[in-house]
Amino acid sequence: MELLDSEQITFNNDNNNHYDNESIPIDVKYSTILENHDKYDKKNAGIKYFESGPTLAYVTPWNNHGYDVAKIFKGKFDYISPTWYTVSRRQPKRYDLIGSHDVDQGWIKNVRVKRKEDEKIMGKIVPRFEFHNWNQLDYENFIRNPEEAEALVNVLTKECRNHGFDGMVLEAGYPVSLRDFVRKLGKELHKESRELILVMNPRIHFTAAQFEDFSQFVDLFSVMTYDYSSAKNPGPNAPINWVENNIISLTPTSINRNKILLGLNMYGIDFSQRGEMDHVIRNNYIDKLRYYKPKIEWNYNAGEHRLQYKENGVLHEVWFPSLKSIKTRIDMAEDYGTGLSLWEIGQGLDYFYDLL
Repeated sequence: MELLDSEQITFNNDNNNHYDNESIPIDVKYSTILENHDKYDKKNAGIKYFESGPTLAYVTPWNNHGYDVAKIFKGKFDYISPTWYTVSRRQPKRYDLIGSHDVDQGWIKNVRVKRKEDEKIMGKIVPRFEFHNWNQLDYENFIRNPEEAEALVNVLTKECRNHGFDGMVLEAGYPVSLRDFVRKLGKELHKESRELILVMNPRIHFTAAQFEDFSQFVDLFSVMTYDYSSAKNPGPNAPINWVENNIISLTPTSINRNKILLGLNMYGIDFSQRGEMDHVIRNNYIDKLRYYKPKIEWNYNAGEHRLQYKENGVLHEVWFPSLKSIKTRIDMAEDYGTGLSLWEIGQGLDYFYDLL
């Protein structure tokens, strides 16, 4: 990849395609991003450089570019999680599982590959199953009756079996209260050599003791270390110190730290002076750079880049990932021995994935 003038990136001596964090500049111009965001190392697109742990890539049906990214960079991602499924509780011990119509076996065959050097399977397919429209009464009845958990475990494991999935990602509102269900689900999946990944929201309290307990039957934890700011409190997506504190609070010692998949946002947020907030993904970020030609500034406290522009007299502030912000978090994951989870790969700039 070529960058312009003072922003020219050099590679380290260990691998001429692997970025050295010191070579990625803090100061970056909008013109540099416009020139290079869609350029990536085609020759080595399938080589994984991140060695600390596994990398999980989320793909959403409503953002088709993610399906292409998974194919282009196959070999970089240990796990790919299409967000195909929702799980609704229809009545006692009866569940609606919606999403099987999105399953694409041709695409699965394309992105699941065996690595030549060690024959390790990359691109394992672990679709996300998200609890949808569950109310408090649903949760109470589910927790109170063990037969409810058994019924849902049967539904989920059958779906994985029917489609040949390598496991699943479970996203439930309050996983701490669902311990028995998660334990049973992990046990049944493991019987069939499938894996269970549990989504964790940092805003929902999960103690170090609970993390250690769940680690007995959960293979990996996808920790959502992003969405830190809000319309009421605009600012960075994932302040670097906050990200680090999440690692430490879950794993005060290094025990089970390798089960953390540290969340990286591939999207940004646009905050307006009127108190409005909009998500920003690759195409509209590039459009904003091209139209407003803004100055991009590095926030040292957050470890993120931001820009400002005015539209119809209203000031906007955009926080969007950059090569520097992503590499800084990758380095943190390597220092702490965690893996990575990317939400989601259709939203980021193509050259981000060279860092992985």
